[in-house]
Amino acid sequence: MKLLHFVFEELISSGQSFKQNVITSKSKTKATEKWLDAQCDGTAALHTLPSCMSLCDLKNDNYYQLVIVDVPLFDFDAKPKLKVYKGTNLTSEQNLPEIPSAVECFYLDEPEPRIPIIAVSISSYVLFYRNMKPYYKYTIPSMDIDPLEAETWKKLQIARPENVDALIDNLRDLQLSHLTEQSQELLTLSEDKRVTFIHHSSNSDLKRLSTITAMVSIRKTANDSKSASCLILATESSEIFILDTQAFVVLHQARACNFQGTPSMISASGQYDVDFRLVVATREGYLCLLRKGWLVGQHIVKLEHPSAGLALLPIDQTIVVVCMNNYLLCYSKKGKKLWSVTLPQPAVCMTPVPLPHLGISLVCVALRGGLVQFYCQKKLVDQFYAPETVSALTFGRLGQEEHVLILVTSDGSLIVKILKRTAEYSTTDNIYDIKTSSEEASGSLQIPKKTKIFVEQTMREKEHAAAIHNSFQSELWRMRLTAARATVDVINSADSNVSGDVGLAPIKMAAEVLGLGPVFKLFLILENISARKEAGGLNVLIQADHRHYLIDRPYLKLPMLVPGAPLKLDFKVTVVIDPSDGLAPVDLTPENSFIKVLIFKTGHTKPLIASTVVMPQPEPQILGSF
Repeated sequence: MKLLHFVFEELISSGQSFKQNVITSKSKTKATEKWLDAQCDGTAALHTLPSCMSLCDLKNDNYYQLVIVDVPLFDFDAKPKLKVYKGTNLTSEQNLPEIPSAVECFYLDEPEPRIPIIAVSISSYVLFYRNMKPYYKYTIPSMDIDPLEAETWKKLQIARPENVDALIDNLRDLQLSHLTEQSQELLTLSEDKRVTFIHHSSNSDLKRLSTITAMVSIRKTANDSKSASCLILATESSEIFILDTQAFVVLHQARACNFQGTPSMISASGQYDVDFRLVVATREGYLCLLRKGWLVGQHIVKLEHPSAGLALLPIDQTIVVVCMNNYLLCYSKKGKKLWSVTLPQPAVCMTPVPLPHLGISLVCVALRGGLVQFYCQKKLVDQFYAPETVSALTFGRLGQEEHVLILVTSDGSLIVKILKRTAEYSTTDNIYDIKTSSEEASGSLQIPKKTKIFVEQTMREKEHAAAIHNSFQSELWRMRLTAARATVDVINSADSNVSGDVGLAPIKMAAEVLGLGPVFKLFLILENISARKEAGGLNVLIQADHRHYLIDRPYLKLPMLVPGAPLKLDFKVTVVIDPSDGLAPVDLTPENSFIKVLIFKTGHTKPLIASTVVMPQPEPQILGSF
């Protein structure tokens, strides 16, 4: 009986534990109804970084593939590999010389077919692949070398062995991060190897190159998925380079911040030719904002803990950052803290999840222990559990599906989840009924940000209506006064092609220059635009720099001009030619290649018309034949 009683109690306890496990399993999978488990490859053995994953249409067949870098963890002799997955099937791989910091896929400004370029940033250079074959290698510009270091190496090449130690001490006085790799390696060598190293390095030039720490791409003109892009490189020396991927030249160079900081993450939005914003997170915990045309980024936030993920959301232009102290934070472009969420576990990585068909942009955060959460602003709208802690994830198009989430776990598994087309996210209520104290205390209506700004602007205009009206009237009268003064100045200077009717019929003049040089034809068309008055006693005077131009008839008396009968005159203008080489003068530039045409009446000193005629530059091929 005691044995049966014991077995019965064990069955009851096991049944309760089974029931509890079922409830826990349901609670964990409650939010996974929106996601389809497409594929899960537990034998992939992938180890990568969050910035080393990208999705692109490699063959221009509208079938997107996963480009990822496999980083060896324990085998130090093994090289990292650039792999391409079609679904979970490995289709291509390339050996890389070192562990990269980021991988990006972009398009060039070229006609069909639109084949993407894969950029892999390694150390101080970027490797470009096209059709998974080496395409180009770009090295970032070198930094300035300390004059003392350059002078020391010049002396080391001719110094005696007993003087080498004294010269090396000069290098130790400099900061180690400001030295070239050649000098840093010299300082680490033992005394018996220094002379040999100096002898082998005597023919090599000193180069001080920084290390690329982050890389991201940005559209150049249009926001299409396959439009031309630019690469943005962030280096360890806090330099930001915007690279033209067509000519591989630096379009713009700036500093991430006005102090020494090492960029670790970068996020961008906008287009280079229109307007763009860059948000840079540094290892020291600073957030810096860089806009188009800025040479130095603006420091906006100092984080208390280092960041594990950064995203600049394109819809509302807010900055979302997840820190290593279990906090998800959101800031405005000016650094104002908008909201914060306490996470149940420390965060590992983060990626934005744009859903344009729903008009929202989510943020996906992977936490330690395998929990993956989705936030719409500060609302937790979805979550699910992965088998292991997610070490890297990305969201985008994969295959022919538009909304796919790819996860790589710490044990090397590759997981692919597809968002259902019928999935909807509630942006007003928390689906897990988690309310903050401020939300419970306040029952007021949540006003959108743009509506709130519009209401505040309307209230300000109502309160200061009189001042705004007076300011508008003052600016209007100031503009009218400026226009009137400019009109009077033009009339007094007679710098116009139409004369005023001051006791004489108004005259209109038009000028035209023909020829390729060095001989030009200047045609003047004078017209009496009055109804009945005639104009007589007129003269034409052409002024030009005699060092540049020769005019055959600089002064000419005009016959009487009657209404309705234009008078056409022609003048020969010759460019002064240097007889030694048959070319125009060196100081003849587009800025000073002009002549002055004056129309005045006999007996008057003030001209009726004073017009400037810009002369074209003579053709050098034709000049050489004279």
